[in-house]
Amino acid sequence: MASECMIYYLFINFKSMSKRSLLFTFMVFLLALQFNAMAWVGMPTPVLHTEGKYLKDPCGNVVLLHGVAVTPSPWFNGCSYSKCRWDNYNVAGCLSYNESVINTLSDPSKGWYLNYIRLHIDPYWTNNGTSTGEADISKFDYNKMVYAVDNVIVPLINYAKSRGMYVILRPPGVCPQQISINGAYYNYLYTIWNYLSSHSALKNADNVMFELANEPVSIMASDGTYGQDAQKYYDALKNFFQPIANKIRSNGATNILWIPGLGYQSLYKGLVNNPITGTNIGYAVHVYPGYWGVDTNVPSNFQTAWDNNIKPIANIAPIAITETDWAPSTYSGVFGKGGVTGNATYGFGTKLKALIDASGNISWNLLCFEDLIDQGEPNGGIAFGGDPQACASPCNAWFKAYASSNTPAASCGSTGLINNGVYEIEFKTDPGKVLDLMNGTDANGTSLRPFTKLGTTAQRWKAVDAGNGNWRFVSMASSTSRCIDLTSAATTNGTSIRLWDNYSNDAQAWTVTSVGGGYYKIVSKLNTAKGWDTPNCVVDGTQYLQLWDYYGTSCQLFKFNYISTAKSARIEPKEEAEVGFVLFPNPAQDGNFMVSISKQASESYTLRIFSLDGKLVFEKSQLNDGENQIYSKLKHGAYIVKVSSETKSYTKKLIVN
Repeated sequence: MASECMIYYLFINFKSMSKRSLLFTFMVFLLALQFNAMAWVGMPTPVLHTEGKYLKDPCGNVVLLHGVAVTPSPWFNGCSYSKCRWDNYNVAGCLSYNESVINTLSDPSKGWYLNYIRLHIDPYWTNNGTSTGEADISKFDYNKMVYAVDNVIVPLINYAKSRGMYVILRPPGVCPQQISINGAYYNYLYTIWNYLSSHSALKNADNVMFELANEPVSIMASDGTYGQDAQKYYDALKNFFQPIANKIRSNGATNILWIPGLGYQSLYKGLVNNPITGTNIGYAVHVYPGYWGVDTNVPSNFQTAWDNNIKPIANIAPIAITETDWAPSTYSGVFGKGGVTGNATYGFGTKLKALIDASGNISWNLLCFEDLIDQGEPNGGIAFGGDPQACASPCNAWFKAYASSNTPAASCGSTGLINNGVYEIEFKTDPGKVLDLMNGTDANGTSLRPFTKLGTTAQRWKAVDAGNGNWRFVSMASSTSRCIDLTSAATTNGTSIRLWDNYSNDAQAWTVTSVGGGYYKIVSKLNTAKGWDTPNCVVDGTQYLQLWDYYGTSCQLFKFNYISTAKSARIEPKEEAEVGFVLFPNPAQDGNFMVSISKQASESYTLRIFSLDGKLVFEKSQLNDGENQIYSKLKHGAYIVKVSSETKSYTKKLIVN
């Protein structure tokens, strides 16, 4: 990615650069290649999605994020140890300090390679008066939250994006010791997420993800008891967060949701039996020395506790460890006291990294700035004096090493489409299925669907370059060049994508982007967050193409199989024309094939299919001149196909697979 970014920089600045500056820049570029290090500054942050247990970019690359938590409040910005950087709701001071630290931690020239922050909407900004603690919501002021989001949170998110950093956004405060469905804290979270997921700067923002709560401890089950580590409590947690997740989705927000577990985000195994449902779901975990009541400095203890409590959910969904740190007890300013790095056989930090790396789907961040740079000073050295037994020094090295892999791609490459090229458009869900004009009907409103490859004009599309990465797709079965159209130019989920007269408007322009592996996403020029989709990934021909939020699922990815650069809609027969009619493919899949007839005068033709014992099993009358799609749904076997008119009759053998 670093090399791609530098090449782009050289290209756009070539004319304005002197020879000396160009040479210098090029030398820096070569040096960057030599070190093979990823520079986050200014790098793109393409929208991520979950796919199985992985976090992926639009190109299908597995992505892992590494960062630090950011809490923009005076207490967490130095006042906790009598080194206040700003106070009295000083927005400018708040932004200046936090941006300066973000600068440092995303700057490889200073030795730091972080590519995300966990951002807290601290109660300092959202409460009206002094509360008894972060779990106290009695002083919550909705209007103050709105002000804080617009003036502090969104600017920091935008700044993080400019530094090539993603953001996991968490709500104000922490959960009380006991929570319950439809209780006060539930209603508090529901209100907050209803607002945040509707905010134009947060909803579907490329670099923004949502962590739904911080550190639930115990929850009330359906029997009225409170607890943590039993299936009834996990079921209650699912019922607590599912309506909040549903509300976020009903607001149209597709951002990744990180779901916390019980026991201060240390307990998850029961969620495997009753997980949060929906798209783009991951789980947010906290891990500190001494968790689960064991000495996690001992690798065997740590492994067992991890396998019991974290691994089950990590086997089915992405994980983000949104809090951890460690240092020997001699150091203040660290929560995970007693944890040491040690060596490969002993030590919290070393074993934590080993567990993370073995899982292959875990992103993670340290608790605060002071865990990385000395006293949170933007130009400070490595925290804890660079002691290898504390978290700062090893994480400095580990995050740098991580930067060479599992990073989001800046670009998936060009479309590779040829202007006026004719293509079959294949579905990733089933490579045997291609985009089909239903029944080959050349009429406004004809539905489009996945169907078995038949090689007919109804399954061939001419790609016409509409500029700026946009394309129009003209049906080769249309005598008037009708094309693929978004009904009424509506961009709501479920809008039909159909055949319509070619008006060359934006409702008929589609942005095609490579996602790697030969596949492409096809999104609407009117709303590039939404694209071609088959409902519920059903590709048996019963579901029709629609517009839907782009998640990168297999039924939203396509391959373009080049046929020719054709000027005519006619497909050349695959057998000799003098035989009277052509039947292909043969063998046919599921009884679906094409018959091409060379008519003479005004004769009417009928097709009949007989089993080998002479029984009529299918009939279709009034076949068209040229190509006819036949959907017989015959069972596997051999058949006799007869096409006849009043004066002519042709017979062929058909094999159905």
